[in-house]
Amino acid sequence: MTQNITDNMFDLVSVTDMKGNFIFLSASCKILNYDLDSLIGKNVLELVHPKDLPEISLRFSDLLSRFDDNQKVEYRYRCADGTYIWLETVGRFIRDDKGNPKEILFSSRDITERKFAEEKLVKEATRRHLLMEQSRDGIVILDQTGQVVESNRRFADMLNYPFESMNRLKVSDWEFLYPPDRLIEMINSVDEKGDHFETRHRRRDGSVYDVAISTNAAWFDEQKLIFCICRDITERKQAEEALRESEARFRSVYDHTAVGLVHVSLDLHIISANKAYHDMLGYKENDLIGRHLKEITHPDVIDENFQNQAKLASGEIDHYSMEKKFIHKNGQTVHAILDANLIRDALGNPTYFLGSVVNITERIQAAAEREKIQAQLTQAQKLESIGSLAGGIAHDFNNLLFPIVGLSEMMLDDFPPGSPEHSDAQQIFEAGKRGRALVHQILSFSRQSEYQRIPVHIQTILKEVFKLCRTTIPAEIPITQDIQIDCRPVMADPTQIHQIAMNLITNAFHAVEPTGGTISIQLKEILYHQKDTTADHLASGTYAMLSVSDTGTGIDPAIMNKIFDPYFTTKGKGRGTGLGLATVYGIVKAYGGDIRVDSEPGKGACFHVCLPVLETSEAKDIEKQPQPLPTGTEHILLVDDEKPIVQLEKQMLERLGYRTTCFSNSVDALAAFEMDPSQFDLVITDMHMPNLTGAHLAEKMIAVKPALPVIVCTGFSESINREKAAAMGIRGLLMKPVGLMDLARKIREVLDSKSG
Repeated sequence: MTQNITDNMFDLVSVTDMKGNFIFLSASCKILNYDLDSLIGKNVLELVHPKDLPEISLRFSDLLSRFDDNQKVEYRYRCADGTYIWLETVGRFIRDDKGNPKEILFSSRDITERKFAEEKLVKEATRRHLLMEQSRDGIVILDQTGQVVESNRRFADMLNYPFESMNRLKVSDWEFLYPPDRLIEMINSVDEKGDHFETRHRRRDGSVYDVAISTNAAWFDEQKLIFCICRDITERKQAEEALRESEARFRSVYDHTAVGLVHVSLDLHIISANKAYHDMLGYKENDLIGRHLKEITHPDVIDENFQNQAKLASGEIDHYSMEKKFIHKNGQTVHAILDANLIRDALGNPTYFLGSVVNITERIQAAAEREKIQAQLTQAQKLESIGSLAGGIAHDFNNLLFPIVGLSEMMLDDFPPGSPEHSDAQQIFEAGKRGRALVHQILSFSRQSEYQRIPVHIQTILKEVFKLCRTTIPAEIPITQDIQIDCRPVMADPTQIHQIAMNLITNAFHAVEPTGGTISIQLKEILYHQKDTTADHLASGTYAMLSVSDTGTGIDPAIMNKIFDPYFTTKGKGRGTGLGLATVYGIVKAYGGDIRVDSEPGKGACFHVCLPVLETSEAKDIEKQPQPLPTGTEHILLVDDEKPIVQLEKQMLERLGYRTTCFSNSVDALAAFEMDPSQFDLVITDMHMPNLTGAHLAEKMIAVKPALPVIVCTGFSESINREKAAAMGIRGLLMKPVGLMDLARKIREVLDSKSG
């Protein structure tokens, strides 16, 4: 009968001995999917989930040691297929006639579904908690009286209340605009559809901020709860207020400014215009509304104006500025400066144009002269800036070139002529000299370099320029040459002739680059007669004429008189500075020559540079035959703040036979000199050094030893030149990077003049 009862129970009934080994299992235990007979003799703990086993083992031990039965435990139990179910088990002792425990009766109930439901509730609560706490907005749940049921920390932070105290607050504690009775009405009116409104909240310290609130109602346990999402919109409100103030200021400026302001639609009809705009063109206020811009635009500028407007309308550009001619109501021309801006909507789509127009009719003639003076001033200021920049570049770049020039020149002396090593060293040396010439060009424009005019064969310079251009200009662009080999020399600086040729050829390349074409270079002697030339200022005589032509697009006649102006360029951004032709023009004029250009749109351009040739037979090529290096045995104090340069100059001086004492710190060099001035025969110092410059160092040393010969090395001559150096008692000036031959000659020149 007991068997029948246990078999028909929903609970799992089992009996174990005092060690926990099964001796009986009810039929309901079949939910474990085991053959019940196979479990007889097995220990009850064998099928407990590993994570639950420690606790269940401990509880089982307590049961046996304390005889404390009727304990309820929950744990996972393994089924035959390896899965686990949750059981809730109560253990009781079965006692003998004397009351002693002899067996244990376990009654277990399958609580798997309950456990899963509890787990789901925990996850849902966790998810809800995370959503509330991770929200950037404040969240608060109210009951129908306005009492806080729950809130997130963000809402507590917004109100500056401790999170733990939020449940003690009511909505009236923070609402600033609405009285308590109105708040209750609002709460009662909220339904599942929700509501959205803006108000102001009061913080714990009494300060107030703007907030946007979204609400909706939900029912829980037959209680209506109001779910509120609160977003701080203080910054938005401040921005809106700033915008309103800005719009008001704009309207005031728009209506009362002396500058003409006009709104234009994308199809170029006037939407609105202020009084100044109407007055400027002779119309009554609002008479221009709806008119097409073509009606008031001078024919001379219609194409340029409307092309720019088309670019604005397409969104290709957002702004342009031009000098525009308008047609006054009386037919006269009104000169003005137009600044046009594209206005876009919130999605970035073009909507209309805003133009500002300044009438310059009364000052148009005076403007030309003013612009000329301003251009000269601007150029001077820019040249001053360029000069400072060029000086810094020259100093650093010359320090980089110094080892290249110096070491390669010594390598030429070390390797036998004709050897591969000698050839390689020669190429390095020539590259270094080209770098030095490049720095010289940079300094020339800023007038920080000294030029020495010598007889120069232009054809010799052109060979080097052509070789350089052929490496930078694509091979598909032919460069033809027609060079008169016996063209007599001109009196000029080789670097400046190089600069003229490079600028003209580079401009020609830019002209043919987009569509292809040919560059032609010609050099020949020509005989000019005053009456035969349009250049009235060019004296009659023989000139070397360098012509550089291209088959590009040509030059617009409208800008022909501007091409030699500083900073004028028709090239795109990043392609030109507007200094090239201005530099060429300045050099040519300084040499008593002339430059002119022949060009027609679509037929290319040709620049002709004429420089007077030397009539005497004493003109010599700038290339000189190598001469032996002058040497000596004197003791030289060498100072330069760049240690690599000190090391290189030391090698050069020791190769020339001199004894050297070297310093990379000018203060240390002065201290060493003052200890024993008599031991030094010559001082060679860099110009630009920290603490003491070369000039100051020389001044202090000469004060100690007046007859001391000093040579100063510099990368640029803004702060010192030969005249300044001589006035300070400095015997020699060398431009960096210093070559071995230049150094050797200058040392002997200074020392021998002293002894002489």
